[in-house]
Amino acid sequence: MRLTGTNLGRRSGFRVGGFTLMELLAVLVLLAIISAVVVPTLSSVGATRQAAAASRLLRDVQLARQRAVARGVRTWVVIDAEAQQYALFIEDPVAPGRANRRPIIDEATGKPFVVVLNQGEWRGASVAAVDIAGRSEVGFDNRGRPLGADEALLTADGTITLSGDHTVRITARTGLVQRIQ
Repeated sequence: MRLTGTNLGRRSGFRVGGFTLMELLAVLVLLAIISAVVVPTLSSVGATRQAAAASRLLRDVQLARQRAVARGVRTWVVIDAEAQQYALFIEDPVAPGRANRRPIIDEATGKPFVVVLNQGEWRGASVAAVDIAGRSEVGFDNRGRPLGADEALLTADGTITLSGDHTVRITARTGLVQRIQ
């Protein structure tokens, strides 16, 4: 039997198409619940990135210090606040001196060890201030002691502050690198 012109599945008296008021209210309630959960999470993403960048900076400065001790060759961390980046360097063991340093090669990438802030995974994290004996670089000797840009031992603690008030401190004389705040 062939049915033509019939509306199978429709009951008489019901409107086809559109949504009921109850369905619209249910959707609005669900959207309100989702936005109440998602919005605070999204607003904390910047703070999370800033904290992660500070942890990364801490590990990288510690790495430079550990390499200096392990290899017996001075290493340097140079912070460029204008370019929002920092890089790690090692001195030439044959011709020591700050002037003869070369970039440390990142073993994971095979490229010079440079971290660029305020873009990519570090978007929202930036260098706010650097004070290492009035300059923006710190070296470590073969005993892990911190050096200023003049290649003399630091006599005052050095600090690197990132956005969000995250600060990495290099303790004078001992070279202890720690995060404060």
